[in-house]
Amino acid sequence: MTVRPAGLPFEPFTRKADMDITRLLAEFIHRTKYSDLPASVRDAGKNCILDCIGSGLGGIDDGASRLIVEYVRDMGGQPQASVMGTHLKTDMANAALANGVIAHALDFDDYHGETVIHGTAACLPSLLAVAEHHHLGGADLLTALILSIDVSVRVGLGLGSYHYELGWHATSTAGRFGATAGAAKLLGLDDDQIVQALGICGTQAAGVRQVFGTMSKPFNAGKACMDGVISALLAARGFTSSTRIVEGELGMFDVLTAHPAPERVLQGLGSTFHVAEISIKPYPTCA
Repeated sequence: MTVRPAGLPFEPFTRKADMDITRLLAEFIHRTKYSDLPASVRDAGKNCILDCIGSGLGGIDDGASRLIVEYVRDMGGQPQASVMGTHLKTDMANAALANGVIAHALDFDDYHGETVIHGTAACLPSLLAVAEHHHLGGADLLTALILSIDVSVRVGLGLGSYHYELGWHATSTAGRFGATAGAAKLLGLDDDQIVQALGICGTQAAGVRQVFGTMSKPFNAGKACMDGVISALLAARGFTSSTRIVEGELGMFDVLTAHPAPERVLQGLGSTFHVAEISIKPYPTCA
């Protein structure tokens, strides 16, 4: 039984015993193959990759980008993955951080209309880092990105619009789940390891809209990417967390929203891929 301080405006949502959301997402991530993805879905994923890299290369001279590159350069790190638009290589987590900031610096990157999640910027940088270090190919990267965006949007739909209205930055909170999902896929984690990775990711989920208009808005995307890499790498080593981070008592749906829609997370899982709903911006505006 969840004990809540007096005065909170909502109660925990009603749980269904058979709605093991975290486990079902993990199974979906683990078992979905490139061959399972329709051609139209693959094409949408390719467009997201091109758009994100283009947005990043356009944003490399932004002030936030310059400072994050300086920071990552000063931190050193093993030369595992590249920082886009530079000759710099660093460890996977810091490369994901830098590239996430760079990709979102101009606010020119794609977004999902209903959840307002910048799907690719919150996920692709983590996948590029892992794929580069492990010498993985384009089909692996594309599969991981499509799954990443799908998981991000599904978690965002489950959190509902009230999550955003409360002041949470869904690109950063739900986006972490996508970044983790894709990194876990590329690392070849099994169902149990992915469940743990999602738990590690969920306890780090943060980012608030109060920082909009500052360098910390793209930093939110960068941190989602960085934490996705860290979560998957720790889970691969046996690090543990909650196995019901999304639906459990005091999990995401209890803490970060008042009106969760858990059924929307699983609706069409494996048959509907939300990457097809991603919008490419003609102008660098919010939407």
